[in-house]
Amino acid sequence: MCVLLGCTGTLSSAEPGAGRRDGGGGAPDAAVSFDAGPGIDGGAGVDGGPGVDAGPGEVDAGPMGEDAGPCADVSCGANARCVPETGRCVCSEGFVDEGGACVAPAPGDPATRSAMEVCDAWRDGHVENASPVWEGDGTECGPGTLPREAIDDTLRRVNLFRWLAGLPPVTDDPGQHQGMMECAAIMSANGRLSHDPPMDWACWTSAGAGAAGSANIAWGYGSSAAAIDGYMADRNTPSLGHRRWILNEGLGRVGIGFSRVSSRPGQCLGVFGGGGPGSDRTWTAYPNPGPAPRALTQNDWSFHSHGVRMTSETGAIVERVSDGMELPVMTEQTGGFGPPPSVRIVPMGWSAEAGESYRVTITNLSGGEEISYVVDVIDC
Repeated sequence: MCVLLGCTGTLSSAEPGAGRRDGGGGAPDAAVSFDAGPGIDGGAGVDGGPGVDAGPGEVDAGPMGEDAGPCADVSCGANARCVPETGRCVCSEGFVDEGGACVAPAPGDPATRSAMEVCDAWRDGHVENASPVWEGDGTECGPGTLPREAIDDTLRRVNLFRWLAGLPPVTDDPGQHQGMMECAAIMSANGRLSHDPPMDWACWTSAGAGAAGSANIAWGYGSSAAAIDGYMADRNTPSLGHRRWILNEGLGRVGIGFSRVSSRPGQCLGVFGGGGPGSDRTWTAYPNPGPAPRALTQNDWSFHSHGVRMTSETGAIVERVSDGMELPVMTEQTGGFGPPPSVRIVPMGWSAEAGESYRVTITNLSGGEEISYVVDVIDC
């Protein structure tokens, strides 16, 4: 049995086989499984916006814990990293080379995409190239090292969900990685989750405990990338804290940690790194407007405000487009546990079907405004 610890105190058990690694060997599965999987905590347990980021600047993200080798004297620009095998700079996952600078492509309006475009992105986003997914150092509590490929797998997964929402990609922050690795080792060693692990926990370090306070944390997933699906599903987490941190408009850089110092892997994703390019979108939604993989629709839905003003009465109505039937939902505002302000939309007694469209109307916004969008459910 796997434990899910939420900031609201919810406990649950996971289905057998959940949390497995998706799409190994560099190729995606024909059909991607999307399950909350083993245990995840209740979201980064703080109110307010993310912490102050060190700023964009230059990064060198070679394999953690290894000699940088040819990269020792190489300085890459923003959103880029050095490849130790060649000593050359390449753009991080989610960024493209334009005239020698690594820039974020325009995310685009999710409602304007084709079903093929979305399914291609969904499958590509679930590719995992890292083998092994983690390398131990032979010590009981040593967090081990995370191959560069595993960092890229994790970034690819995070940026998939941000792309689906119409948000710009993030890059990784090497300055956070070691703390996140020690955080992951603490969660793995204890088989429990805490944003403030006590000093008597096995494998406790001050750096790891500090990192836990600014991270999404999980245990039981077979790889760092696989935990991202769990964060986005956010099952049994009423605050939707993990999803909201990942879909924070201002997120720019993330710390990534994954450790298997026990049979229960731990994962920590640092989500307080601001400095992102921002977006002109005033709201986003999960599942996204336009073509949306059916896997996203099987969890709680949500609406996220990046600019529109919600009131205490803001809620949601969901209609099935084919017959205009209003479907029963429970709605609530999520409160604290991180940005952005959001409305949780829980389907009551129904499940979205591929080939059907659903119109979501967000009601009672400031000034009496309403926002309406259509989710076209597709099988990918």
